[in-house]
Amino acid sequence: MRDKNYYSAIAILLFCLSLTGCDPYSGFGCIAPEAHPAVNFARSLTQQQLETVYVEIQKLSDENAGKNYETQFSKEDIPNKLAFLNAEVIRVYRSGDPYVILANCFDERIELHLSSSDDLLESITLHWAEPTNENPYLTGSQKLWQRKK
Repeated sequence: MRDKNYYSAIAILLFCLSLTGCDPYSGFGCIAPEAHPAVNFARSLTQQQLETVYVEIQKLSDENAGKNYETQFSKEDIPNKLAFLNAEVIRVYRSGDPYVILANCFDERIELHLSSSDDLLESITLHWAEPTNENPYLTGSQKLWQRKK
């Protein structure tokens, strides 16, 4: 029969091995700061890809405007033309601006916000989490793409 120290050592070893596989950007307690890989991915998109994102999501918005106040497309429902985003969710609204969730970490997200199709300046803005003690929902942002109608 093995003693308690043997089982304790095995438990500690397994715990330590599990820590090496922890990804601070996913799972419980994940974070979505500017250093998140999804931010770098969004910044790497070409202007043509960003224009495709804008045009295709506006089409989704137009097609679904009359159906619901909000229509959500989960990963498996995202059209093939937008598969390159590897997005978690795309949301379009009847009376609001659509957005894409690239990474979702509970209260923190990496998102692409699109201007409304009614705006004179079409744009896509990247948002990431920059929480502080004073404002836990503070975000950083960067305009990635824009054009005048």
